Amino acid sequence: MEEKLAGKDYLFIGSMLFGLFFGAGNLIFPIHMGQEAGAAISQANFGFLITAVGFPFLGIIALGISQSNGVFELASRVNRIYAYIFTILLYLVIGPFFALPRLATTSFEIGISPFLSHELQAPLLALFSILFFGTAWFLSR
Repeated sequence: MEEKLAGKDYLFIGSMLFGLFFGAGNLIFPIHMGQEAGAAISQANFGFLITAVGFPFLGIIALGISQSNGVFELASRVNRIYAYIFTILLYLVIGPFFALPRLATTSFEIGISPFLSHELQAPLLALFSILFFGTAWFLSR
């Protein structure tokens, strides 16, 4: 039996999806992209809308149409081994390979880098990253 959602349910789901997909990259990158695009701002905006809005939205649509409970179940339709590999690689790409390094470098570039000489930035970024993630781990525990 299908349940009809109330208006407040749509508001809650919309707010949740907004919070899920809107990150610092969506706040900082468009401004930088606009500065770098110059006269080609229309093409840059179009590309940003496709990659930052369109692709995540297509993922939500795919899960909704397939009525899957998650990425693993959706990928299992291809093959179970593929589902494991795809899901593991997806979580690694989303987390440790891209998001985590960006967390440390963005914090360092905004808060500390402007006050340092160019020669000190690389070793202090490594030290900052260790302290940053150590503190985050400690507070999370």
